[in-house]
Amino acid sequence: MLSLLVVNYRSAALAIEAIRTARAATALPLQVVVVDNSCDASETEMVQPHADISIVSAVNRGYAGAINDGRRACEGEVIIVCNPDVTFTEGSIDALASAIGGDVAVAGPALFWDSALRWRLPPADRTTAMEKLDEAIASRSAAWFGARDRRRIRKRAAFWGLKTTQRVDAVSGAVMAIRTRDFDDAEGFDERFALYFEETDFVRRIAARRRSTVHVPSARCRHLYNQSAGKVASEAAQRYAESERRYLSKWNGPLVARLLKSIEQPVGIPDAPLTEVPSIDVPKDGLVVEASPQSSFTTAAGYIPAQGERRVTLPADVWSSFRGETLSLRVVDPRSGEVLGVSRALK
Repeated sequence: MLSLLVVNYRSAALAIEAIRTARAATALPLQVVVVDNSCDASETEMVQPHADISIVSAVNRGYAGAINDGRRACEGEVIIVCNPDVTFTEGSIDALASAIGGDVAVAGPALFWDSALRWRLPPADRTTAMEKLDEAIASRSAAWFGARDRRRIRKRAAFWGLKTTQRVDAVSGAVMAIRTRDFDDAEGFDERFALYFEETDFVRRIAARRRSTVHVPSARCRHLYNQSAGKVASEAAQRYAESERRYLSKWNGPLVARLLKSIEQPVGIPDAPLTEVPSIDVPKDGLVVEASPQSSFTTAAGYIPAQGERRVTLPADVWSSFRGETLSLRVVDPRSGEVLGVSRALK
């Protein structure tokens, strides 16, 4: 048996769709456990009929706390943890479960932004002290920023090109398959991370126990990227910064965490011309289009144009669900990391 553990926060309609597609995505018995952090009776009433077990939090327990609460009800040998804003494709849950075994304790799917599964979401970052130092220096040096940006473009392109299951240092918390025994051995998620970095910390602790994490390209899921961050951008940024500080302090000590956070500064990126529709010209074949809510493209979704496709427009289903104020697009060379064009759309 497998267990699906859905953490809901005021997204009942999305959670119901996640459950529906999950049941269709496996041939194995699937137990559905929902932890509702909404503190809203109407949310509970909507989701309860679709779950085998429903746990109602008295207060918002955060993602980590809700996962720990839900685990106690999970009977499966593998737990599929997910956000409510995820949909599963046929066979995706079975592909994730099949990847668990031997020293592999955690598996993550290929995540897509659009319903057609063409816009690929970025790889997760492990965020070590050295990686954070690299980011902080880049925030102060244009030359360093450019070199780092080119490296990250090439890294994303390589990730999007993966065809077979590969070991990775991190996976997105939007969907994670976790062997139950390893979850328990690692003592679950650290509840100090109410939002952001909880999955990064968990996977890192799994690695410290000599257990592996893999990315499974054959398991394909859609995730409505940037939903929570877009609702209240300033609040999300504040929560992210606080969780990052706690994460860096946990793994490197408070002194190093304060030092790293003190070095970084806001990145100044020249504005591109504003357009009403998020689209961009592609001058030749072999390029990649990236889209990001950040003008710095610190993280970005990617689209690989078809041969001869000379103009790319963000799909309507993605643009309608986008919660940010502006979305930046750019055309990049995946081999050199060179940026060949930038545009920006106002929501």
